[in-house]
Amino acid sequence: MSVNLKNNKTFRLLYSQIIFWVLIFSASSTFAQPPKLDLENAVEKALENNPQAKMTEKGIKLAELKIDEAKLSKKPFVQFTSSVTGGNNPVFVFGSRLEQGRFSASNFALDALNSPNAIINFRSQINVQKSLYDQKQTLSRISQAQIGKSQAELQAEFVRQQLRFNVIRVYYGTVLAKEMVKVSEEAINSAKETSKKAKDLVEVGMRTDADYLAAEVEVANANQQKLEAESKVFTGNAVLNITLGEKTEFEHEYTDELREKYFPIETRDELIQIALENRPEYQKADLAIKNSQEQKKAIINKQKLPEINAFGNFGYSSPYLANGSTDFTVGVSLTYTIFDAGKKNRLEQAAETESLAELEKENLANQIRIEVIRAEQSFQTARGKILVSVKSIEQANEALRITYDRYQYGLITFSELVRAENALVQAKSSLLMARYEYYIAYASVLLATGRLNDVRVFK
Repeated sequence: MSVNLKNNKTFRLLYSQIIFWVLIFSASSTFAQPPKLDLENAVEKALENNPQAKMTEKGIKLAELKIDEAKLSKKPFVQFTSSVTGGNNPVFVFGSRLEQGRFSASNFALDALNSPNAIINFRSQINVQKSLYDQKQTLSRISQAQIGKSQAELQAEFVRQQLRFNVIRVYYGTVLAKEMVKVSEEAINSAKETSKKAKDLVEVGMRTDADYLAAEVEVANANQQKLEAESKVFTGNAVLNITLGEKTEFEHEYTDELREKYFPIETRDELIQIALENRPEYQKADLAIKNSQEQKKAIINKQKLPEINAFGNFGYSSPYLANGSTDFTVGVSLTYTIFDAGKKNRLEQAAETESLAELEKENLANQIRIEVIRAEQSFQTARGKILVSVKSIEQANEALRITYDRYQYGLITFSELVRAENALVQAKSSLLMARYEYYIAYASVLLATGRLNDVRVFK
């Protein structure tokens, strides 16, 4: 018995439910919320995807390969050569016959020696060289390569800290812009409410049209401020996406906020001392001095110590490709430099390089001190601004209440009311900006002291 499913009541009900949930799912996918992004995840993405971080990792890998290359210089050097040579040069013919093992008594005839017939010599040879003692040059190259790796690692740490700071600055800059949009929306609503009240007062003859028109101007100004804030949100989001290796138009929901927070720091002298101990670029400058000292030591060793090498070769010679004669040679050579006119100049260059590295380190130390002082002062200023801004909001709220009451009774002009409203908006904006500057100033202190390693302190 066949059943018409389309006319079956149960089937139609089930089919309609499936269509309903498919439409609901499609709608929810269309209007899905942007993914959440906190500061820690933003930093992790930047460290993983940003080209600067990848470049430093390549630098470390390159330094490791240079260490391996320096270590391999102690290994034997093996070379294979093969050649074919022809001619009737007496010396060539004489030597080739000896190599081929074809020399006989008839070859001592004067005519054969002076005017030999042309011959062909196929020669294949394996050469082996091994350094037995290289004036400690291999040890010096290994040491310099290891210093280079340490410098590459310090450079990578420097870039990572700079990248963390950039993410903090852009992330909270975008959060600030979003908060400024909210403040602008509040200002718009407040301006519209004031405009409505001004219009009511005009209609009852308590105010002139000038007050209403001025109120509408304030509404337009508030809308303009909102547009500027929204533009900063878009720009900040795009910059952050580029830093994270994502598409510029990709949107996130920023979960971290510019909350009221207290960041403790050390005294100025302690901060400077910490910076000189932790700054990656300062440690890198110290390694530059050690590298120049290692170069000078290599020059001295090359002059004072002998060089000893072992060598050997195995050869095969034949007038044809087969049926030839073999030979070998082994030996040891010792080389000692008695006089080198360029030694003094090279030592002077090495000494000047070391002196230059020491001056660069000293100059960098002064720059670090200046950066620490500036960061510490910015931090103290930002913390002070927060206290002032909090108090300003309280005062602006009270001032606006008093001003509005006086305006309703015609005791003050509309422009004074506008100034009071703008003062409150400015106070709220100033508090948000002060918190942002406080966060960034603390990040600057950590960066200046070489301790911007963990962004969880901002949560």
